[in-house]
Order: sequence, then structure tokens, then C-alpha cells
Amino acid sequence: MSIYQVFLVDDHPIFLKGLALMLNEISDFKVIGEASNGREFLEKIALRKPDVVLMDIKMPEINGIEATKQALQMYPDLKVIALTMFGEQKYLDLMAAAGAVGFLQKSITRDELEQAVKQVSRGQAFFSREMVADLSSSAVNVSGSGVLEQLNERLTDRELEVLKYIVMGLSAQQIAEKMFLSFRTIEGHRSNLISKTGSRNVVDLVIFSIRNNVVKLE
Repeated sequence: MSIYQVFLVDDHPIFLKGLALMLNEISDFKVIGEASNGREFLEKIALRKPDVVLMDIKMPEINGIEATKQALQMYPDLKVIALTMFGEQKYLDLMAAAGAVGFLQKSITRDELEQAVKQVSRGQAFFSREMVADLSSSAVNVSGSGVLEQLNERLTDRELEVLKYIVMGLSAQQIAEKMFLSFRTIEGHRSNLISKTGSRNVVDLVIFSIRNNVVKLE
């Protein structure tokens, strides 16, 4: 059984310890390091090689955005999940640009935490249900703006179906199985979606889609 090694970065000691306890209770998870700010994390990361980093955004000395950026410059394969509080959507784009591939609110459940770490470890993006709900509730009103009309002209029905599954957090392989298509075909649709929406990557694509009401999740 493979062990998921996790590093925690947060400047609130009680939350940090609670998160560590929650993770260590999961049989195939192990917390291998903790830091209270970005500077401490960057010093310690050279001594430990985690699979996933859970990174708070707002911290003293070096914040989570800059710490993520610097860490990924040194270790490009590192997977970072951003930890946010309600109402911190304004930092979402900055963390995505820095290289975070997962987004969790601090009110997460153990099941969601486990799913996020495993999914991100496999190279997939992850957005917590609360994060998706927050983004949806603050989505722009695009009626009459032409955004959806232009996208509908560019995106095929099949691409829109693939996009819905991407926003739901499914991997390319899972989407391929659900749609009875090849993995390569889904990868092609995903590349087209990123290009047509002007997104940088899958994380950008998900944020764009939710904010602009491109897909409706039931």
C-alpha cells in the first residue's frame, strides 16, 4: 500500500494540529512536515519530499502565493492544495497562477480532504464543493454580455459535456469511460476547451467555467 506524504503550512497552530490529526487518522496518509509560514516551509521542503502540500494563503513573512511559486520553481512536480476561508475567492486566481492545483475551504470534512489529496496526487485538479458553491454564488451575470453566446458558437455539445465532467472533478480516464470515448479523444477535447476559453490550464478552465455560468452543476 502506497503512503501519501503530506506537508502542512498554516499560521494558526490549532488548525494546523487539527488538520495533522485528521490526516494521520487516515491509514495511507502521513504528515511528514509542518510550517507556520512560507519562509519556514521553503527552508524545510529541501529536507522532505512530500507528495502534496496543503498551503494556507494568508501568512506572515512569505504568503502562500509566493511560497507556492518559489517551491514549484525548485520542485516542479510538487502538488499544492490551497487552503482558504470563506470569501477569499479574490486570491483564487493568484494561487492558480502560482501553480496550485487544488482548492479547499478550511471547513472541509475528512472525506473531502482524503479525496482532495488522492485526486491531486494523481495529477487531477480539485475544488471543494463549498468552493464551487461560493464561486457559483458570486458568478457574474453574463446574460446579454455575449460571453455565453460566443462560447456556444465555439464549443460543441460534446465539448460542453466534457467540460461539465471536468468541473465535477473527473479525470480524463473517468470521463472517457463515462462517455464511451478513448482517453486520447478526451485529452483532445480538454486541450480544445483550454484553447477556446483562453485558459492557461485545467484549473483556469474550471474557474472560468464556474464564474461565467458556462456549465450548470446539479
